[in-house]
Amino acid sequence: MRSAQTSFSWLYFVLPSVMLLIVTVLVYYSSLYYEFQFDDIANIQKHFAIRYHSFWEQFFQGTRWISYWLNSLYYAIDKFNPFYYRVGNLIIHCINGLLVFIVLLLALSNLKRKNFFSTNAFPLAFITALLFLLHPVQTQTVSYVIQGQLEGMAILSILSMSFCFLLLVHATSTFGRTFLTIFLLFLAALSCGTKEIAIVSPLLIALLDWFFVAQGDWDSFKQRWLLHGALFTIVGLCYLILLRPAFFVEVFSFQKQASNNIGNVITSNPRGMITSSHFFISQFKVILHYIWIFFWPYNISVEYDWKLCSDIIAPDCIIPLLILSGIGIALTKLLLRDRANLIAFCGLWFLITILPRSSIIPSSELMFDYKTYGASVGLLFLLACTLLWLYQLIRDYIIIYLTDRHVNFIHAAGITLLVISLGISSYQRNKVWSSGLDFWADILKKAPGKARAYNNYAVELSTKLQQFEEALPYFRKAIAMDRLYPDPCNNLAVACANLGKIDEAIEAVKQGLKIKPNYPEGYNNLSSFLLLKKDYEQAEKAAKTALRLRPWYGKAHMNLGRIYLEQARDDEALECLRNACTKADLDNEMGFSFYAQTAMRLKRYDEAINALQRLKEINPAHPDIELGIANAYFMAGHCDKAIQLYEKLTYQNPNDFRAIYNLGESYMKKNDIQKALTYYNNAQRYMHMLPRLGLRLAECYEKLGDQQKAEEMLVQVVNNNRLPDEIKKIAQNKLEQRKQKPTT
Repeated sequence: MRSAQTSFSWLYFVLPSVMLLIVTVLVYYSSLYYEFQFDDIANIQKHFAIRYHSFWEQFFQGTRWISYWLNSLYYAIDKFNPFYYRVGNLIIHCINGLLVFIVLLLALSNLKRKNFFSTNAFPLAFITALLFLLHPVQTQTVSYVIQGQLEGMAILSILSMSFCFLLLVHATSTFGRTFLTIFLLFLAALSCGTKEIAIVSPLLIALLDWFFVAQGDWDSFKQRWLLHGALFTIVGLCYLILLRPAFFVEVFSFQKQASNNIGNVITSNPRGMITSSHFFISQFKVILHYIWIFFWPYNISVEYDWKLCSDIIAPDCIIPLLILSGIGIALTKLLLRDRANLIAFCGLWFLITILPRSSIIPSSELMFDYKTYGASVGLLFLLACTLLWLYQLIRDYIIIYLTDRHVNFIHAAGITLLVISLGISSYQRNKVWSSGLDFWADILKKAPGKARAYNNYAVELSTKLQQFEEALPYFRKAIAMDRLYPDPCNNLAVACANLGKIDEAIEAVKQGLKIKPNYPEGYNNLSSFLLLKKDYEQAEKAAKTALRLRPWYGKAHMNLGRIYLEQARDDEALECLRNACTKADLDNEMGFSFYAQTAMRLKRYDEAINALQRLKEINPAHPDIELGIANAYFMAGHCDKAIQLYEKLTYQNPNDFRAIYNLGESYMKKNDIQKALTYYNNAQRYMHMLPRLGLRLAECYEKLGDQQKAEEMLVQVVNNNRLPDEIKKIAQNKLEQRKQKPTT
């Protein structure tokens, strides 16, 4: 292993960084194609405004504006294709891992005292970064798209500030110091648009200063008090503006409360509020869990069956509190012996970073492992120190029996073993996110007390696998577990409707609407069920209520359109279907496809053309869209445009009998009989798939004056047993008419 005193050539940074990147990408590569899960669906796919956000519209419009802007950027690339969102998360994670490596390498290499940390700067920085990138706990942050953006960007800003600060304190030129100071203050302001946890960034920079720059020397630390003061001022003012002073007054006066998430009740009383005091005393066990999972990352889950502590003397409060107090006393003793003890730094980094979400600010979610993402740097540095110390202990014990070449081999084998074990663990854990069924099955197994786990698992069974009967018991279980949870009522209704149990479906959805009267999905589904019963008046009323609650609800616009279609209110129906695609969130393949089909059926060909062209933009690879556009041009009387498209289709696929036949139809409509006959003849080998082709050939021969061939073709049609009786009857009638004509 190279000593920390080795000169910092570019290879010293680049080669390890490249290795870390390659391994991380290999581990996460397959997950880039996973679909959205959990809150990503609500925050991305169902977030209507994502279509219109721009950078300047979002700029400093909230404490999370950067994430909203990123999602709009990904949407502009390829709508709701999860690939780009996940690639973005992986890039953020990789950059964060590299920053962990570089920041620690710079910080450790500049320690004045020669000790375990300074002499092992490179391996400690490398192992910590490797653990950060590949630890299985991190998979939740990387694969939970919306939280990967929020947590990832917040920690990216903090690590970037840390890197900038270390460069600043070691800069020698006036220009360099000035530029880095301005850039550091800019990063501090920008961090306030990532996620609220970035509020601790000034504290973390001060922590970095004390342990790695001042190294416990108060006089040295005081030299940078203006810089630290500026960081605290900028971040403090930004959050005062973005969150409002009332937020902080409410928090620090212990008046802030939170409601339970439906399907995820963490209070003993489902209707109870989550108070600051109960949330605070419940965080002792949560923090202990967060520490434990990094040292024993088995049986981790996206959700846990944990509830708030009833009081401070409850066993699930007092025992974790005593354990954490013991850890706190140990860290204090370390600091009393050495004011710059780096083990204490690990604990303080973790504590400060976890503080905004595990203290007195109540949340409807008691715990989520992704919340450890930034705090993990401290724990993983401690874990890296432990692993390296144990490795060196073993190495020193056996080194007397080995040559230098063997020792180098052991170094390589140790790193390889660590990479493989971490990589396999993360890869396996990350597979939970591969599908909704796997995701909710894992939660159902590890958190069977969550009503939403039963509901969402059943949703996957019914929507993805069409196993409606199998889904019913899970929906009913969720309803029984949480009587205030409307989603399983609504989803039970959909499953019943698919099984033909319409009356049960209506009853279930009405039960859900009693729980949550302002529930657009419920009213939309009720509209669908009433439509099946031909109760048009009530169905229309339900659909309009859904649209009043959510004006951009595309499926409700479509349902209203279907209601009008069945009542022959064609203009109103087409307007609803148009709105579903152009003014609401059904601007996808399903929406434009139904709009185009309906417009064609109603002979609104110009609208059909517009809808099909939008459909082509969404799915350029769809094989029949251009044929549909050509057919719409033909039906609208634009034969030249239709011919142009049909010829293009036959050039691309000479065996496309539909385009060949339609070329004949187009030329027939233009009264160019000879060309029509040419294309009809080319299509004769597909006669069994084009039942009217024989009649069209006979018509062409007749118009060209070849009566004999016309009659022969009609006879062929009559004698062709593969053609429908209706077509043969038409041919027979034409033959009889010909016989009745007087000969000249």
